[in-house]
Amino acid sequence: MKHYIYSILLCIIGATLTCCNSSTEEFYADIEQDRDNDEITSDDYEYQIPVIFHVLYQDRQDRKQYVDYTRIKELVAHVNELYQGDVYTYQEYDNSENIHIRFVLAEKNEQNQTLAQPGVEYIKWTGTYPIDCEKFMGDNSRRYTKYVWDPNEYINVMVYPFNQTKDESSITLGISVMPYQGAGYPQIEGLNNTKRTKLSKSNLKYAHCLCINSKYIYYESNRYKGITSESENTENLIYDANATLAHELGHYLGLHHVFAEKYNKPIESYADTDYCTDTKSYNRPAYNTWLSQYIENKRQEAESAGKDVIVLLSDMISRQNDTGDTWSSINLMDYSMSLNYQFTAQQRERIRQVLYYSPLIPGPKKERPNTRSTETATDEPLDLPVIIVK
Repeated sequence: MKHYIYSILLCIIGATLTCCNSSTEEFYADIEQDRDNDEITSDDYEYQIPVIFHVLYQDRQDRKQYVDYTRIKELVAHVNELYQGDVYTYQEYDNSENIHIRFVLAEKNEQNQTLAQPGVEYIKWTGTYPIDCEKFMGDNSRRYTKYVWDPNEYINVMVYPFNQTKDESSITLGISVMPYQGAGYPQIEGLNNTKRTKLSKSNLKYAHCLCINSKYIYYESNRYKGITSESENTENLIYDANATLAHELGHYLGLHHVFAEKYNKPIESYADTDYCTDTKSYNRPAYNTWLSQYIENKRQEAESAGKDVIVLLSDMISRQNDTGDTWSSINLMDYSMSLNYQFTAQQRERIRQVLYYSPLIPGPKKERPNTRSTETATDEPLDLPVIIVK
């Protein structure tokens, strides 16, 4: 997930939000991890996906490096609420679908040893720091595979401060791999086909994971605090780490951005490129230009009147397509400014297809259709077609 930096601090008028709070403890206690042998009886079957956070730090006294364990638990709790749907609902906007996934903090490591702190390991990093997230994710030399636990049993989340990109006008909050199309299973558009039914950790040359920028890990919207109808701090909304993690998990489970893109980059187009026709596409570069001008106009108006700059959330979350239709951005697979809480029915279906059929995803699979093709198992590293997205 990437966000653009604008030249002034913003003050946002809040929107009315209905929400409910839940305990952070319930997401790892007494859970039978990924339940590989379960039979999937319906599309409402609830997946339970173990997650392991690998916190890469150098200074243990820096909370943005050695992230508080309580914060890790909060992130999982809030992401579960977002994937549950109908937990955070704005009165004037559509509800979200229930994906029927529960992310759980891993209780045991790959050696079946019980973790002292479920779902997290802290690793003292000796390399260049902060870390270049694109080089980390794009390395194909097996240098970083040692940090990844078996992706068939866990979702791996790397947590570390990202170094600043060459584009100083933007900040990367998260980055993820996309899943694969499994051979012999129903086609899932927009995913690379490995021509294999199964993959193992030993087949990987790269770190199959997602990464979160720990510089912003304590930011979050007021909605998680149960606050309704109160002005929202802009930075908390833009850098909301809960929405960032939910967004990157969306990529990890097969979702693309809702705006028009090519080769996973925003483009000057209104084309529908996310393979979900019930999401609304728009021209992201054009929106960025409009938003910059909107903020500058508000700044000039305030300066002329000798008043503080006030911008409206309802204005900044507005989107428009090439036919003039307008709507408010609420989808989790959009960039800021957005309310970032919704999954649509087709996004839900796409995630479910990945859970059912894609390799390197924890949890039970649907039976593979009978085919004449045979597959020879191998533990050798493979040249896999990796897609990396922000």
